[in-house]
Amino acid sequence: MKLSRSGYVRLLVAAIACLVAVIVVLSFSHSYSIPGWSELFSLVPADREPITEDYVRFLDVGQGDSILISSNGFNALVDFGNKSDFGTELLDTLYSYNIERLDCIILSHYDNDHVGGGSKIIQAIDTKFALLPELYDRSDNNFSNFQYALENSHTEIHIAKVGTVVNIGDFEITVLAYNKNAENSNDSSVVLMAEIDGCKFLLTGDIGAEVEKQMLADKINVACDVYKASHHGSRNSNTIEFITAAAPKYGVISAGLNNSYGHPHSEVLDNLGAVGAKIYRTDKMGDITFIVENGSLKVETEQ
Repeated sequence: MKLSRSGYVRLLVAAIACLVAVIVVLSFSHSYSIPGWSELFSLVPADREPITEDYVRFLDVGQGDSILISSNGFNALVDFGNKSDFGTELLDTLYSYNIERLDCIILSHYDNDHVGGGSKIIQAIDTKFALLPELYDRSDNNFSNFQYALENSHTEIHIAKVGTVVNIGDFEITVLAYNKNAENSNDSSVVLMAEIDGCKFLLTGDIGAEVEKQMLADKINVACDVYKASHHGSRNSNTIEFITAAAPKYGVISAGLNNSYGHPHSEVLDNLGAVGAKIYRTDKMGDITFIVENGSLKVETEQ
């Protein structure tokens, strides 16, 4: 049956009347509610392409560590840099990379140059869960601020154990080593291996030579594509034996420009060079990003 023009108009009016009736009935029902326009618009995602890249980004936080791991829109942050600005710059950096949620935070250890910006990040960015060394009482105000912020958030707290695995998108992050009874805080660092599509990133915190020696004695597989130099490139870490076992294609050093420690030490640069690793430094290049594409790595730097 073919409708005339007036028939189409009557049909449209009837349809609108039915729609209005349904809205009125539902609006006054105790069982249903109609969201206002603001609620409807809030369901519409921001006008930007979804982030689908898989990457590890070593953030330039001066004399400290902070590493962003992202896959398919899921994000993990390993360490929070130093306490010089209490995390303000780190927070701005995360926002600049469109990081509005952290599915996981991981802390290698509780020294200021790793936990420094933690309280600011936890207070500002919704965080699902945390993988941490054992919490303990310390008089340091910066640590206390971090612990207070963490315990007053909705973050689930999990204590690191050797063998713990965290999945972030397609990344599998494994705790390779953690000695909670070490004599100093550096040697109690949680050591991680982040792996995706056959690419491995070894994240060593601040472990020293003795921990490296023990890991090799325990026959822990440290072979990797990207090696984050321990303790900002200190000669007290990063032994030739350990670096040889890791055999990285790339070495990353997170250190502050013209820092008072002289990091990275020349011995470490020589050890990385001896295995043919290409060296990247946050003090000279800013943020360093390793993008994983089909099992290969593409490196981008700010400078």
